[in-house]
Amino acid sequence: MVVIDIDIIHGDHLVVEPSNQLDLIDWPSLPPTLFETLAKANPEAQSISLNLLRSQLMYHVDNPNKTTLYDAKSGLTVADLTVEEAHQQAQQYYAGDAEISSATLIEANPPSEIGSRALPLWRIDFDDIWGSSLYISPQTGELVSKRHTLWRVFDFAWMLHIMDYDERENVNNGILRITSSLALLLVFSGVWYLYFRLNLGRIWRRKAQ
Repeated sequence: MVVIDIDIIHGDHLVVEPSNQLDLIDWPSLPPTLFETLAKANPEAQSISLNLLRSQLMYHVDNPNKTTLYDAKSGLTVADLTVEEAHQQAQQYYAGDAEISSATLIEANPPSEIGSRALPLWRIDFDDIWGSSLYISPQTGELVSKRHTLWRVFDFAWMLHIMDYDERENVNNGILRITSSLALLLVFSGVWYLYFRLNLGRIWRRKAQ
């Protein structure tokens, strides 16, 4: 796998950055007091930010237990992406021209290839030679992760290399430590055995003389 560019393994060739739409926003139409209204309605909010998400301005309110999006013009909460909207978001990120083969909303038991990323997520699969899958946040519409066949092969090889057969991320797991210790012990025993054989050979030669 080392002969393949790491950016290809990461799947950077599969996606493009969405076009900047900030110039198209009618800034004067935004209600100036909405931020204060949301701050009062969410006193425990850890942060309130204005972001361009899903091609529209939204207030992103991050509370300890949940995140809520509000339309920056109306102040109404924004519903999660439907399957059709998830298709549109994925196609905006996708750099190829293949058709979408399937879309799945993952709410539990996620595949190992997305690690510990928060659920739910839309998985959008494309019918291309790469076996591409884009993972989209149903709330913000942002691209959370991208996976394809080469990445999956690399991930399997990496799992074998670090001997982490669960999360495939822990390079300091128990199995690897035990194996490394045994390998080190084997090296030391080999050095000792070589030293012993060389000395024993000298003793035999002296006796033969």
